Amino acid sequence: MSGTSRLDATRLYILGLSGLAIALLGVWVYLFGVSYSWLALGVGVVLGTVCAVSRRAEYSFGSGLATVDITDVAVLAALIVAGPEWALLVALPSVLYRDRLRTAFEFATHVIILFSAGGAMHLLAAPVLFSGGFSPGSVYGIFAAGAVYYSLDALINSLLLRLKYGTPVIRTLRGSALPLVPSDIAAVITAAGAAYAVSAFGPATALVLFSGAFAALMTLHMIHERQRESEALREENRGLREANAAFAARLIETVGLRDGYTHRHAAAAAVYAADVAREFGLEQEKVQALKTAALLQDVGFAGIPDEVLLSPPERLNSLGKMQLEQHPAHGERLISGIPGLEEAAKWVRWHHERMDGSGYPDRIRGEWLPLEARILGAAGLYADMVLDGPHSPALPAQEARFRLTGEAGRGLDPEVVKVLLRVLDREDENYAAASDGRFAFPAGGRAAGEQAV
Repeated sequence: MSGTSRLDATRLYILGLSGLAIALLGVWVYLFGVSYSWLALGVGVVLGTVCAVSRRAEYSFGSGLATVDITDVAVLAALIVAGPEWALLVALPSVLYRDRLRTAFEFATHVIILFSAGGAMHLLAAPVLFSGGFSPGSVYGIFAAGAVYYSLDALINSLLLRLKYGTPVIRTLRGSALPLVPSDIAAVITAAGAAYAVSAFGPATALVLFSGAFAALMTLHMIHERQRESEALREENRGLREANAAFAARLIETVGLRDGYTHRHAAAAAVYAADVAREFGLEQEKVQALKTAALLQDVGFAGIPDEVLLSPPERLNSLGKMQLEQHPAHGERLISGIPGLEEAAKWVRWHHERMDGSGYPDRIRGEWLPLEARILGAAGLYADMVLDGPHSPALPAQEARFRLTGEAGRGLDPEVVKVLLRVLDREDENYAAASDGRFAFPAGGRAAGEQAV
């Protein structure tokens, strides 16, 4: 069947449904009339408002196959409590679309399923507002109405898909309708509970309870949505952190080509800093940010001339020393504008600051120095001692520990030193000497020490 033929068949089908709906409305009014009361009108308006809000915000509760649409509960509750004519009023917000053909289909469908379900219920029990209360027959009537409501809805939509797309009816029923049976049953039971509340506590009290429950569900929904948004944001931040780590590795590797050392020192400092941060109980996001900062701590060397960078410290004049001491500030300026690295940029600026104020470039002292910067300072100093540098050989691990301990309470935070020593104590000699696989510079932009995470 061609696209045009399918469209024509679909239109004829919707036209037929509309004719059937009009006929069914006429038969119902002729046989039963319209049960009217101000109370029923109030119920209809309240539940209609619930449907309107639900459609706009798509509120539901439950999970998996037991997810229940609030709109279905409201419409079924109106059917049970006040009758199909009032249920149609409640359903109106959910059948109105900009597309006239879609609106006609939805309206006709709701008329057919609601008045057919109302007829099934009428055979066993009258609506709660007009029957004088909830009875055992009401239970049978409610489940009969629910069965007709969902069965006809599934059949009508399956026939539409058959005409519109050629999908076999049986396949649609098996694939779409059957899996939803648990949620349909849950919706019917919930609507039955609402009807019982009307009978037991009175319509006004029941509406208050229902409105309160709906408000609670909306609140839970909003909380759930915020959680989903937060999770999505965390995933985005995780991807950003990984990209930042890759960027950091490539950038500092380029700098390390000049002296053959800077990138190895950064990799080692990243491992030590990350392990100390975990020992302090910092969140994983903070640990990753600190690892990236460690990789980038010496990126400011990129702006320093070779004659300064590659000269032994004792041969530098005052100007050269001043240039060298400005590399943390240069590093901050280079990375502060990169999204996700704003906080890390501050730690990079202060990684050579010391607790006694003897560091550079800002001479910060004591508690004014963030914990992350203090961790970077200790990790970088220890890495500097145990690695072969361009101007000094590596110290034995025990000698490096001794000198590190000597800096505790002076240049370094004693608590950070204690934690770093504790980390070193539980690791092997290769770790203490920054010589095992964790300290290999990350190839291809891989974060330093990633193997150990």
